[in-house]
This record gives sequence, C-alpha cells and structure tokens, in this order.
Amino acid sequence: MTGGDPSMPLVTYLHDVLKMGQNIDEHILKALSKCSLKHCVSLWQLLSSLKSESMLRLKMDPFPGYAAEYQEPLTEQNKTELKGFFSQSNAAQWLLEMHEFILLAVGRPHATDRYKPFWSVKEAMQLYMDNKELEVPDYVEENFPEIIQLSQILEAWKYVVTSKQEWMNHE
Repeated sequence: MTGGDPSMPLVTYLHDVLKMGQNIDEHILKALSKCSLKHCVSLWQLLSSLKSESMLRLKMDPFPGYAAEYQEPLTEQNKTELKGFFSQSNAAQWLLEMHEFILLAVGRPHATDRYKPFWSVKEAMQLYMDNKELEVPDYVEENFPEIIQLSQILEAWKYVVTSKQEWMNHE
C-alpha cells in the first residue's frame, strides 16, 4: 500500500524512496527515526476514521459522492446483528479496516465492477485483506454477520459508529 516494506524505517523510506532526506531538518529526522512505514499507515487509518466519525457527529456525510449501490439501508435484523458483534468483540481495529476499505476500495470510480454490492461485507473484506496480505481476525471470521451486504457497508459503518457513541454514553 505504501510502496515499501512495512517494517522499513521511515527515515530510510524518505531518503531512498522519496528522495526527501536533504529537505528535512535533523531534529525531525531524529523523531522520525523511531517510526516505520506501518506506523504511518496505522496513524492514517486512525486519523481518517476519526475525521469521518467527527463529520457524522456534526450531521455531515463522511462519504459524499459514493455510489448509491453501497448506500442501502439496514434492516432491524442487520442492526441487531451488528450491535451483537461489536458489543461482544473488541472490534475497534476491524472498524478501522472497514473504514479504510470504504475509502480506498468502495470510494473508487467503478468500484462496483470489482466489489459487487450483492457480496457480503465479510466476503469483500476478505478479498481486500488478502490483497493487503493480512489475515482476517478469527473473531471476525467466526462472528461477523454474514447477512450484511456490501450494498449496506456505508450505512453499517455509520450505524456502528453512532451506536458505539450511544453505547458509551449509556454505560
């Protein structure tokens, strides 16, 4: 995803791949020397998700212009199953992966050619994670609701984020 080995030191990536080392102050290079590419990806995942969550709280659409085929409403059964999954699992990382998938796969032009709206979210995410050479966590394989279709992924992500906030407020 970054064009380099995830364990590559960030300073090496800046020098050798991006050819930027000479343009960066020494004190910044020293701070960056403790980071690798995987840290950048994780930080991007977190910050982009937090931005989308904030937009949702402000009643703004975090996914404007996305294909209507991915914006189907959830049924009450869908909501119940999602709530069950996310309340029983420590699924924060899975929510970040879903958000990344929404931004980088579903948000692309002609996404429906590659990721069919009638597929399950679990099936589509499996393909995406395979392409990233990452394993889908066991708790997701075993417990994520099969009935949630890719056509509902935007509403599913929004529902979980909003519900998570409500669940935390009621505890």
